[in-house]
Amino acid sequence: MQDALVKIVLDTIHERYVSENAFYSTRLGIAPQSWTRWKNGQRGFKYDNMRILSSLFTDYEWMLVQKVTRNAQVLTEVERDPVYEYKQLKIAVAKKWLASGLCQSEWYETETDNQIMRDGVACLRLVMAADFWSYADMIELRVPKSTQIKLATAPKALLEWLETDAIESVTRA
Repeated sequence: MQDALVKIVLDTIHERYVSENAFYSTRLGIAPQSWTRWKNGQRGFKYDNMRILSSLFTDYEWMLVQKVTRNAQVLTEVERDPVYEYKQLKIAVAKKWLASGLCQSEWYETETDNQIMRDGVACLRLVMAADFWSYADMIELRVPKSTQIKLATAPKALLEWLETDAIESVTRA
C-alpha cells in the first residue's frame, strides 16, 4: 500500500466528509479496524472498495493520483507531501485548460447530508471535452463557499484566482 495514496485519499475524504468514520461506515460499509489496517498498509481492499475509493475522484484526477503515487516512490520531495503535489498538479492543469479557452467551468454545491458531508463547500468543475462521443476529462476543485461567491460574481477572475490564491483556497476547503 502506498503511503502517498493513503494521504491523498484521506485529504480528499476530509474535504468532503465530516469524518473518516462517516466515509468508511456509510460508503465502504467496513469496520473501524479494517479502515485502520488499510491506512497503515497492513491490508488492501477488495476490488469493490477500491472502486468506491477511486470514485472520490474524477477519472482524470484518479490518473493524477496514480502519477503522484508513482512519483512519491522515486522523488523525495513528492514523498514528503504528496497531497500538496497532487493539488498543485490539479491547479496547474486547470490553469492550462482555462487559458486554452477550450474547457467549460461550472460551480455546483456539494451534497449536503449533514450527517456525513461537510457543509460550506462549493465545487468548481472544469470539463475538457475530447471531441469524441462521451469522452471528457474533468477536474473538480473544492473551495469554501465564500470563495465561490467572490468568483461567481466576477467569472473573468477565475484564471487570476488559479494563478494567485487557488492552492490556499483548495487547501482550506
